[in-house]
Amino acid sequence: MRRFWVLLFVSAFVLAFAAELNVAVLGDVRSLNPFLVKSSAERIVVGYLYETLLTERAGQIVGALAEDFQVDFSNNSLILKLKERKFHDGSPVTADDVVFSFNYILQKRLPLGPILAYFTGAEKMDERTVRLKFRTMNVSMLSFAPMAIPIIPRSVWEKIDKPLEFPNTEKPIGSGVLAFEKLTPQSVVMKFFEDHPDAPKQLDGMVFHIVQDETMGFLGLVKGDYDYLFWNLDPELAKQVMDNPKKYPDVKVALIEGGAVNVILFNHRKTPMNDVNFRKAVLYALNYQELVEKVYSGLADVASLGLIPKRAKGVFDETVGCVQQNVSMAKEFLKKCDYDGRKLTLLVSSDRKAMDMAEYIKLYLKNVGIQVELDVQGPEGLTTKLKKADFDLALYSYSLGSHPEMVFYHLHSSRGEMKDGQVVGFNYGGVSIPELDAALESIWMAFSERDRVDAFMRLQRLFAELVPVVPLLVPVDIEAYSTKNFTGWVVLPGEGVMNAETFKSLKPVR
Repeated sequence: MRRFWVLLFVSAFVLAFAAELNVAVLGDVRSLNPFLVKSSAERIVVGYLYETLLTERAGQIVGALAEDFQVDFSNNSLILKLKERKFHDGSPVTADDVVFSFNYILQKRLPLGPILAYFTGAEKMDERTVRLKFRTMNVSMLSFAPMAIPIIPRSVWEKIDKPLEFPNTEKPIGSGVLAFEKLTPQSVVMKFFEDHPDAPKQLDGMVFHIVQDETMGFLGLVKGDYDYLFWNLDPELAKQVMDNPKKYPDVKVALIEGGAVNVILFNHRKTPMNDVNFRKAVLYALNYQELVEKVYSGLADVASLGLIPKRAKGVFDETVGCVQQNVSMAKEFLKKCDYDGRKLTLLVSSDRKAMDMAEYIKLYLKNVGIQVELDVQGPEGLTTKLKKADFDLALYSYSLGSHPEMVFYHLHSSRGEMKDGQVVGFNYGGVSIPELDAALESIWMAFSERDRVDAFMRLQRLFAELVPVVPLLVPVDIEAYSTKNFTGWVVLPGEGVMNAETFKSLKPVR
């Protein structure tokens, strides 16, 4: 009997101190297939389920599933030694799983294929060593394939003949810090995987609450229903919280240097957008500082003429300078092009922030003689129009802070070709400028870090000259979290709040 009461007491103690983080995510979770991610919520959950070979921490490339890696320039390959790790079902992560994961994407022609543009295959060297082979090898390759491709268990996925029709919501198995428990229409429940080196001892798991509205999410944070919001807080709301700490005693805001650059895309397949004089007219027509204040409440930086954001510290060229308004120059450049005064379309997301910016841009352009009308689309409609190149100008964003090499995929002519009525890559504007192609290619031919930096410096100066897109602003990343239920939050530069150090440090408020 005494043993019974002891066990009962221990069970009650464990339950009382069991701790789950409650976080809010935007959008639906209909799939946990890492090759079929559509919503922001799906991307976040999948990121915790699956891991890549390498990752980035504090601006450095470090091992995730790989403990060591080396570049073999003579054979255009990357050799990676795996850590001793397990999948959530207890099976070991092996070289066979890694080889299968990479080759499976090519064989099934999955959406991650563009990331493997230079990849030719993976081969097993021994049980814990893999060779990734490429058509050409350079120092930038570390930022792509090994940091982007999720490693999946071969035993599960070799049975999936049609992966793009597989929702993977019954029992998804990865090797990430969180293991799947259950999916409901309102949430995704996950438990920390005890065999993962980053799994905290004082936390049991995380519940991802699916919300459709940012305002409701924020109210939940204020009440203590949520401990963290997995999106950037609206700048006006962030300012309100920071200016009124007594009103929001438990809500904290972390400001992180942004890595996404807002841009105006031009459809280079049409006139006058294919004329550099027209593009420069647009460039000089805009009041960038007013956009910072009016649209982002001061929580953004004016972008560099060279497009690359400051967060890409290793390759950012501050000497290129920021974009600046000059109405008289805008009018002079407009006179040099063949713009006939017709009304052009500006494709824009239905997101309030994007629409506010578009309205200001419309006024700035009208002031120099360029007429535009807004084509407002929801997320799916926007993506469809971009892929079909069905626009004149478009508001878009490039995430270049951590992976500046992605600029190749956004602006190289090979990534903007049309096939079956669709753009084959991410160069939706169809930019096709020989000098720019050569500069972008030089990044991929850099065989040392010095060569890589020099290539990026040349590229940024060329951006300022050719204006393939108009860089606008770099919004500050604004993360919101609550100290009502947990203390020990750690804010890291470049990583923000939800990081491995936070997991280690968080403690429930008793």
